[in-house]
Parts: sequence; structure tokens; C-alpha cells
Amino acid sequence: MSTIRNAWLGPLENPKYLKPFAIKFDINGHKKTWELAKTHDSVAILIYNTQRQVFVFVRQFRPAVFVKSAAAKGVPWQPETTPENEFSTEHGLTYELCAGIIDRQDPPESIAAAEVFEETGYRIPVESLRPITRALNGGGQTGETQHMYYTEVTDSQRETQGGGLAEEGEVVEVVEIPRADIEAFAFDESKPKPPGCILAIIWWLNNNKA
Repeated sequence: MSTIRNAWLGPLENPKYLKPFAIKFDINGHKKTWELAKTHDSVAILIYNTQRQVFVFVRQFRPAVFVKSAAAKGVPWQPETTPENEFSTEHGLTYELCAGIIDRQDPPESIAAAEVFEETGYRIPVESLRPITRALNGGGQTGETQHMYYTEVTDSQRETQGGGLAEEGEVVEVVEIPRADIEAFAFDESKPKPPGCILAIIWWLNNNKA
């Protein structure tokens, strides 16, 4: 199990992916100020290996999940010096669809195919992506759109072990879930996952009823 070290909390300075701002408006005779954040839309892909009948997910450390955990109570706020501490990443691990942000002008399908290769090592043609839906994420603060897809692969398409981009510090573990276990996995709270992951699994189950 990996660890994080020298962790501390503080104000967000020079944000790259999240731009906080506010909207002020009148509604039904009340003046409102709503805190918002500008962020990127994204893609997410449910991957199914038809050869071995397993679904392919990724598991990775999410700082936001870690900060909400009991373990993070030991992380100081703006310490005078960098603290010497160490925490297991198990407190922030999530199980997710292969996914990525839309941070360039390419079509979402092209970005989705690139993310599948980067994170899982499977090289897929864009034409193999089947749209599931476009879902709204963060309706309260960000209002971003996630483009969700489904694709099927075989072992012959896996050219690397995946794992994300090492040069960007990504640490992504590829996780396989057998078809027979997929419904139980969707609702297994011991394996934290975002709602989009559960939605994609339900979509697959509804479209593949015996």
C-alpha cells in the first residue's frame, strides 16, 4: 500500500483546474450569492473484456476523499514548517470508470479512446465507443457534463499495463471485476465509487438481461 508524506492543508493558490467564483442574483424577492467553481467537462468509459468476461476499472488515490476521512484529522492547516507525517493512501482510494477531463479541442470520443490507452493499456478504435449518456456532475457548484461511453476489448488490444501518465505523477491501478460479480460490486460500500460508475453498471445490466 502506498503512502503520502508531508501533507498539510491551506488556501488554494493559482488554481489550474478549478476556478472559484460566485454568481449574484435576485430570485423571488431574495438576494442570493452562490459559490461556484469553473472546471472541465469530462469523459468516462465502462470497459468490458469479452474474452475473459471481466469489467475493467481503475483504482486511484483521490485527495478529496482522503480529506473527508477520519485519517485526515491529523493533517495540519497552514503549519509554519512542512510537517513530517505519513498516511496510507487506503483512506482515499476509489474505484472508478476509466476517465479524464476534456482539456483540448478534440472530440470527446477521441479523448475517451486516449484515456482508455493511458489508464488501462487497451488501444481501442474510436468507433468502438458506444454512448451511454451525458450526465450532469456537481450540479450545486460546477455544473460540468460527463460524456459516458461503453466499449468492449480483448486481451490482444492491451499493449501496455496502463497506469496513467507517470510524468504527471498519476498512479492508477487497473482492477478487473468478473461479470458474475458486477452487480454486487456496484453496491459494495467497502469499495468507494462515484455515482457515475454505478450508473454505467446499471445501464449495462439493463441492456444485458438474461
